[in-house]
Amino acid sequence: MKTLSVTVKSLIACVAIIAVASCSSKSSDKTVAVAAPVENAEGAAVVTNIRYIDADSVLSSYKLAQQLLEEQQREINRLQQWHESKQRELQSLANSISQKQQNNVYLSQASMDADMQNFQKKSEEAERYLATQQQRLANSELAIRARLSDSISNFVNDYNATRGFDAILLREAGVYFNPALNITAEIIEGLNNRFESSESK
Repeated sequence: MKTLSVTVKSLIACVAIIAVASCSSKSSDKTVAVAAPVENAEGAAVVTNIRYIDADSVLSSYKLAQQLLEEQQREINRLQQWHESKQRELQSLANSISQKQQNNVYLSQASMDADMQNFQKKSEEAERYLATQQQRLANSELAIRARLSDSISNFVNDYNATRGFDAILLREAGVYFNPALNITAEIIEGLNNRFESSESK
């Protein structure tokens, strides 16, 4: 059986947390200008105002992500338990057929063939069910990724609308960022406050 576990790492690649907005006077007093001069159309140097987010930390601390991942893991555990139980059942049936054969219990080839066909049928049914449930879990994982992507992206866009940063990047997208540019804690706090507010309604 394929590994079905969903990890935070597997979601990161699908969560786009990039907000780009024009630099304006909306920036808060806490704004730290990033010395990354870029020439505008007139050839004048313009300082780009950038912040970054640690996606690992966001996804591991965001309560909606925790809730969705816990629900998914429970589904995975249930399927694994079912699979193990079904394997034991089929092994027991196979052992029974083997013992009957060794002890000459079968009075005819037809009776042994009937047991073998029953075993084959149960095996195929189990395989079909497992494949169906694995596909359902895969679809569920895609839905979780999409929901978290939308939720985080929407919040980051709203967050940046009041701050006017030129770009909010993922830490994973670069080699080094000045720690002073890290807004991960603010994003996590805002996401969780919004989630708790929606849950209380």
